[in-house]
Amino acid sequence: MSFLKRSPTFAQRALSRLPRPLVGKWRWSLLAIFIILVVWLHPLSGTALPQFGTKIGSTSASGTTKEKPKSDLSFVKQLLKDNKIGPEIQFASRTIRYVPDAPERLPITDVDQELFSNSFVDLSINKVKKLPAGNILDVHVHPSVRPDEIDASAILFAASTTWERFSSEYTTPIGEWTRWLTDGKGNSNGAGLILTLFNTTMENIHLASQQLHEVGINATVLASNRNLDMAGRYVDLVHLLHNHPSRKHRKYFSLVDDDTFFPYMGELLHTLRRYNPERSHYIGTFTERSDWMLLNKAPMAYGGAGVFMTAPVIQKVTELPCLEKDDDGAYILEADQGDRLLYNCLHNYTELALSYLPRLRQEDQMGDASGFYEAGLQHLSFHHYHTWHELWPGKMHIVADACGEDCVLQRFRFKDDFIISNGYSVAHYPHGIDFDPLQMEATFDYGTMEDQEFRDVVFSYAFGMLRKGLAYTGRKKSWELLGAVNEGGGKVKQVYLKRRGDGRWLDKEGGEEHPENDSVVVLTWIP
Repeated sequence: MSFLKRSPTFAQRALSRLPRPLVGKWRWSLLAIFIILVVWLHPLSGTALPQFGTKIGSTSASGTTKEKPKSDLSFVKQLLKDNKIGPEIQFASRTIRYVPDAPERLPITDVDQELFSNSFVDLSINKVKKLPAGNILDVHVHPSVRPDEIDASAILFAASTTWERFSSEYTTPIGEWTRWLTDGKGNSNGAGLILTLFNTTMENIHLASQQLHEVGINATVLASNRNLDMAGRYVDLVHLLHNHPSRKHRKYFSLVDDDTFFPYMGELLHTLRRYNPERSHYIGTFTERSDWMLLNKAPMAYGGAGVFMTAPVIQKVTELPCLEKDDDGAYILEADQGDRLLYNCLHNYTELALSYLPRLRQEDQMGDASGFYEAGLQHLSFHHYHTWHELWPGKMHIVADACGEDCVLQRFRFKDDFIISNGYSVAHYPHGIDFDPLQMEATFDYGTMEDQEFRDVVFSYAFGMLRKGLAYTGRKKSWELLGAVNEGGGKVKQVYLKRRGDGRWLDKEGGEEHPENDSVVVLTWIP
């Protein structure tokens, strides 16, 4: 029988380092030292020290903390310090109590109260001992699941990336994946992930596997086939899905990019149930760029939005010559992108057509994507959030730990012309909301496209007619999410920021001057 060896205590290690004769001669002195050490380790104040390995207020790459902060002030104070904000700021706050009795999730919910009945105040964050919380305000939300209530064991995902992207602080997907592949408490939500790393070492593969398992992601990490190009590696993921040991226990199989995010896993699972897993289904969405659709001449599932297949489809792909090449080394199916190669294979060798699911989003718009995220819609996937535009979904999504996943990006309109896009922004319209908020705001960058009429049309199929953007007009002021923390017990705190130097929220033609200080909004969501 074997026994675990008990580790020596701090005091025991200290005593063991003393010379033996000294121990026998000065035993009473050593006893005094021991008592001092005990008192130091266990203060009389009764404050308990953490156990070995415990992290206090640890902050993840996504900007959320896993532990409850010491006080209302500590999280906010540290967040502002990390982002070089303050100490002098403009400040407003509100405590919002979510009431889960709404019959449905609407694109915008009207609240018959003001969000900030008191105006913003100037304060020095270094001098205050407690932040004003604001009066409690009730909002009605549709009952929905929290991340720890989701069973996603029906889905097996697969993605391919490089070690450089996986390990980079800016592009690592771990923080985002944790939000939709775990229960948010260090355990898998049942979903599986196959991750292949291109041109890497076994050491990096083991390290990636360890990092994923440490946060609760059920992952199988493998080396990509070095003999395949990017398109080939994408299709090869289908073979890995088919050969995975858990395949027989799964219903849906998904190809994703390393920057694909699913904000509503409960709703995604509910939506997938309409597709019989025993039958052949190839499920996905198009690009939002109608000009690219016409250029590509292929009604295919675009990979960044997430491509979903049933077991009969992935088995069929493994039997088809999808990766066959001609004498010049080019694919017979003529494709340089993986999602196009997969489509060409299914289109040429089977009668299977795409099951179009438009709530999945490829997000092929560039630049400022705030119009998309402030539209109040419940998109099933996001993409390109660290490249074509900037979004930190891990921070945005943490409010789901409070009022459920339907709350994410839900909009609330208040009598003082504020609109909350929950987890993204708090916007104020000082001249009133004299536009249709059900129309998406045109904030996107169209790249080199100069024809204004063509620009107005290109996204209209995906989003409807866009209303004119309000940046630089003075008609909109926006505080964007800086960080969020789960404080436990269904309570989440969010910090939104409007930087003093952000010219988007000034009247450019009217010569409006920049404010003196950065402006901070704190919202606390409580049950």
